[in-house]
Amino acid sequence: MKNLSKTLAAWVVALTVAVAWTGIAVADGYKGAPFSAEAWVGPEGALELGYKLYVGAEGYRLEAIKPAEGPDIIIAQFAARQSVYIDLNTGSVNFLPIGENDWGRFHGIACADFEYRKRLGAEKLGGRDSEVWQCIGSTRYAQDTKIWWDPALRYQVRSDEQGYVTELRNIIPGEPDPALFDVPAARN
Repeated sequence: MKNLSKTLAAWVVALTVAVAWTGIAVADGYKGAPFSAEAWVGPEGALELGYKLYVGAEGYRLEAIKPAEGPDIIIAQFAARQSVYIDLNTGSVNFLPIGENDWGRFHGIACADFEYRKRLGAEKLGGRDSEVWQCIGSTRYAQDTKIWWDPALRYQVRSDEQGYVTELRNIIPGEPDPALFDVPAARN
């Protein structure tokens, strides 16, 4: 039972991060500037490096830095309209179609998954300009949250959900290597 709880917790964290950082993909691909970054997660003041994130024309790729019991790599392929969950410990590869409902909510704007948004101001974050927003009334699963939106990337670069922070650091502009979005054959 303890292993099941750890596995479920790892999946929840990975999927929460994936949802948080993919809020601007649309049916015909990513509309912002391509980039790579590190995703730091945890309580305010105690962030740890959790994931590497690659976002570009091919899709997005989220890699766990410390593999856990759960998906170590999540890849969303825009052309194939699918997400792929890869567990490096077991070698399992699972495919999940990206449905129209999933694509429809992504608009390339801050707080796309929320009914209301309020701009709180602007701040520099990691040397980059960002807009600070309060997102209210989730249309999906997220709680009301405060986010930092990078208008040049058209991407959320930080969120604070009741003290749990996810922040992109060491952002490197440029298209990621297309090979990062290749998927191994299913081994399930």
